[in-house]
Amino acid sequence: MVIKSNIFRSALICTWAFTAVAFLSSCDGNKKNASSEGLRDYKVSAIQLDSTWGYRIFQDTVPVIEQKIIPGLPGNTGFNSKQEALKTGELVVKKLNKGIFPPSVSREELDSLGIQYNH
Repeated sequence: MVIKSNIFRSALICTWAFTAVAFLSSCDGNKKNASSEGLRDYKVSAIQLDSTWGYRIFQDTVPVIEQKIIPGLPGNTGFNSKQEALKTGELVVKKLNKGIFPPSVSREELDSLGIQYNH
């Protein structure tokens, strides 16, 4: 029952984070082109968890996504290394910069990044 609760909590956090990104992206005032105005300045940082890694994505200084589990996979397994978390976070940032929302990550993309997980 604890695992289902953790999965639900993780899904709820991810949903909230994506909603926050959408809201922040739409709040550009009178600006017509956010990318040309420099409004989207996303940065990724790794976060160390108990025995795994995750990442946070910031828009300027505001955290907009906190990913503690490997996206695109069932369960609640974190990344094996800081480098894997950062590579995946950078992929998500690229998608956000291209206007892809939500910035979903597929198993194929994880494989292309060399992310290790149980198949």
